[in-house]
Amino acid sequence: MTGVLDGHTALIVGANGGIGQAIAYALGAAGARLILAARDRGKLDQLRTELDAAGSTADTVPTDIIDDDAVRRLVERAAAEGMDIAVNNAGTSHRPAPLGDLVIEEADRVLRVTLRGTLVAMHHELAVLPDGGSIVNVASTAGVAGAPGMAAYVAAKHAVVGLTRTAALDYAARSIRVNAVAPGSIDSGGTTAQPDRIRQQIGSAAPLARLGSPAEVAAAVLWLASPAAAYTTGAVLTVDGGKGARGA
Repeated sequence: MTGVLDGHTALIVGANGGIGQAIAYALGAAGARLILAARDRGKLDQLRTELDAAGSTADTVPTDIIDDDAVRRLVERAAAEGMDIAVNNAGTSHRPAPLGDLVIEEADRVLRVTLRGTLVAMHHELAVLPDGGSIVNVASTAGVAGAPGMAAYVAAKHAVVGLTRTAALDYAARSIRVNAVAPGSIDSGGTTAQPDRIRQQIGSAAPLARLGSPAEVAAAVLWLASPAAAYTTGAVLTVDGGKGARGA
């Protein structure tokens, strides 16, 4: 799909980490000008250097997703630079525990970053996106099903799916499309740090019998953000190796 995003400007919130970086590479390779946001300035600058070397154009804006004023300033800057695509990939998790044993402070952090951070970002993005613009949220298969021991994370990701579908309805008259991807077990973050035996065990639970890659999630984001998905809104595209096909 090289060149499919020529002339477009994409804001990527949560550009650090395996999936965020892969999304930046995919959208940049497709021709989009990139505005990259995350908390870690050093990682952002390194990513921009790598993208520049690959021929993409990227600006970086260090931003903490829980700082409402910082998010507003970020989106205002992106709008001034012609943003017509927004990807919201900010999120965090917590240690597995049954709900009755969950540390409430950890739950608050997950909800503040993953749910409220996405909601605030979308609030500002939808106020400035041009007609025909696009938002892609990064949810999770935990946003469409339960996951033992992950109550706060599951609640937050279910809420991201709800935000996605509701905004799609609210903004359809302006042809602003709002979709989400729902990654399953991806070789990124904490999974990458596991021993090979554990990673293989996790991957074998999927019908495709392997972990997904960040690049495969990014390919789904690219399609949803692109004109190729012009008639798709309110959708949640699972990238899970077929696990969801088994149903309950």
